Amino acid sequence: MKKQIFTLVAIFLITYNLQAQSNTLNTTGKWGSQIFLSDVNGRAFENKYADVNGSAYLFPNFKYAAITLTDGRKYSNVKARLNLLEHEVNFIASNGEEGYIGKGMVSAITIVDTNKQGAINYTFQSGYPKIDNQTIINFYQVLAAGKCSLLKSINKNIEDRSSEMSGEKSKEFIVRENLYVFIKGEMKRVKKDKDFFTSLFADQLLAINQYISANKLNYKSEEGLLKLVNFYNTL
Repeated sequence: MKKQIFTLVAIFLITYNLQAQSNTLNTTGKWGSQIFLSDVNGRAFENKYADVNGSAYLFPNFKYAAITLTDGRKYSNVKARLNLLEHEVNFIASNGEEGYIGKGMVSAITIVDTNKQGAINYTFQSGYPKIDNQTIINFYQVLAAGKCSLLKSINKNIEDRSSEMSGEKSKEFIVRENLYVFIKGEMKRVKKDKDFFTSLFADQLLAINQYISANKLNYKSEEGLLKLVNFYNTL
């Protein structure tokens, strides 16, 4: 009798442990890597732009993202959006709370935009040296990475508008974009001409000149500059 009771208890404990493990895995798997406001010194969401036309975000709606914090912690499958005015990350936590991650705490974020053409990844990084009016907290879209990184600065600002007809005043978001390169530990603002790139890539000048001539490079085209930087990174 005692042996039967012991067997039943053992079966119960094994079943309970398996269920507990299964529940833990399911919960974690549902959210990828769980993230809470308390994990990231976050603060509750506050809509400060209700009276401004447009959006402060890269994408107005939340999209799934992978987030890396400056201390190395990583979170995946987080619903998030990137604020390009404050350069902060707005996210929805695992418990449904909406908040912001503290300024300067995110080193990288990859946002997945899904459309009819498929899924497109947009990777942004911070921590680059100061340049122009931008500091290490500013995010740059990484177009190419390697010994030379091609970066796009996308900044949003609020500007006042006034209707010439009615005199009515309003506010709206204005987007400004610039290209930069990060090479040998330095940031340089891109000049869209041949002299800039032949000087930048002087260590591979022969190969660069051959590539430029063979491809009839258009320096005004972002796509053309991206191909040139990618080519340099293979040398």
